[in-house]
Formats: sequence, structure tokens, C-alpha cells
Amino acid sequence: MKKLNPKRSSLSLYFTLLLAVIVVMVLLRNCTKTTWHVNDNRAWGDTLNVAIEISPLGLSTSNDTLSGYYYDLIRTLSREHNRPIKIEAFTHLESALDRLESGRYDIVAGDIPTNTYLRDRFLTTKPIHIDKQVLVQLSDTAGNIRINSQFDLINDTIYVPRNSPFKTRLEHLARELGGPINIVDSHEYGAEQLILLVALGQLDNAVVNKRLAEIIKKDYPRLDCSVEISFNQFQSWLVNRKDSVLCDTLNSWITSFHGSKLEKELESRYL
Repeated sequence: MKKLNPKRSSLSLYFTLLLAVIVVMVLLRNCTKTTWHVNDNRAWGDTLNVAIEISPLGLSTSNDTLSGYYYDLIRTLSREHNRPIKIEAFTHLESALDRLESGRYDIVAGDIPTNTYLRDRFLTTKPIHIDKQVLVQLSDTAGNIRINSQFDLINDTIYVPRNSPFKTRLEHLARELGGPINIVDSHEYGAEQLILLVALGQLDNAVVNKRLAEIIKKDYPRLDCSVEISFNQFQSWLVNRKDSVLCDTLNSWITSFHGSKLEKELESRYL
């Protein structure tokens, strides 16, 4: 009787198990409605290509689990309406907007206050929620802050995410105050990263949305976000100007979302 070669037997078992894993992965991929991708290929058919900003409100990871207000919302809505989606993450808004304009994305979701520039360039959905822009800075050990009002911003340097709507607001504010504000477009960091740099003392201040700042402030008590830069602003998702049908569909979904049990659950979890 011919003896089995232990090495050959182990190798055969390894390839058998590998084949089984591949089959399971394929089956899971075909069964799921929502997929997470990091590649640069657009999904076709009736799949919606959704870009979500990396932030506690948009999309984040914890213990290999994806979460976020917008992430959970779009997944739940798409599942309820039987519409498959492909989700990708972004940190730089302008890059995501360029891809939305070119047709690479169908929807861009993030902390995006709608202004004239964005409304001229894209279709905006009904508001998801209301937010406002604030200055984030560090307080000293006694709780004192360097900038106490908008007037203190004159001749100061403020960091904002590259080409974000925050820059437009600061430009308008400088004209209202009658003095210059040095606005620095950050090419490397999004809003969440700028807040963390301020919290760690590596930047003096930055302008971001209040809700995001308040979430991060829970972990950094000395972070101050009391100086408001804008009034309340609608936060909406953006859609390519050529896709009014999709915008109408999303508006219908958002209308059913407001006042629902899902809205209360997401607000309780994230806000």
C-alpha cells in the first residue's frame, strides 16, 4: 500500500480550504445589497454609487465595524426601498465633488452646508438636518479662550478643509467685519482631522460644523466651540445636476425619514 506524502496531503488540504473560502466570499457578495469598496470602479445597473465623508457623523470605523449617521441612514433607506448601493469614503470634499460632477459618484454625503455655489453646481436634496459653523480652539487650564467673538478673527489665521463652504462664509464674514482674515485651505486634512490637530495643540484654530466639533469635544474637554461663525444652515446631500429623478427619489426617502423611529434612533446614537 502506497504511503501518503504528509507535505502533499497538507498542501492539498490547504487548497481545498482556500477554494471553500473563495466560494463563500462569492456567495456573500452576491447575496448582499450593500457593499464597501475602496477601488476606483463605478458600479453600474441600478446600484447607487455613494461617497460619504470620513467623520463620526459620516462614516468611521471602530473595532473593524463601520458606523456613522449618514452611513447607517443611506444603508437603511436603500434597504427599505430595495436599492443596492456601493459606498466609498472621502476626506477631501472638492475631490468628491469633481467625481460627482463627472458621473463617477451618484451621491455625495457629508457635513455640507448648502450655499449658492453648491446649488449652482449640483442638485441638493431636502435637508438631512440643521447645523452651524463654529470656531474650534483650545481653552487654557482656567477655561479662558483666545478668541471670544467674531471680531477677534480680524488679522487672525483660520484653517478650513480645502475648498469647503466654510471658506466662503469666512470671506463674507471678513467683509462684514471690515478687516482681513487669513484663511488657509488645508490640502491634507478634512474637518475631523483639523479638529483633532487643534485639540492636540498643533493648530491654533479651525472652522468646522458644530455637531462634529461637539462629538469630538467629548474626548477632548479643553476643546472650545462656543464662538459661532454662521447662523443655522441646512445640511443636504448632493446629486449630479443631470439626475433630477434620483434627487426626487432621495427627497421622497428623506421626507419619510423625518419624524420616523429611525431618525430618533440615529440622533440618539450619534447626536
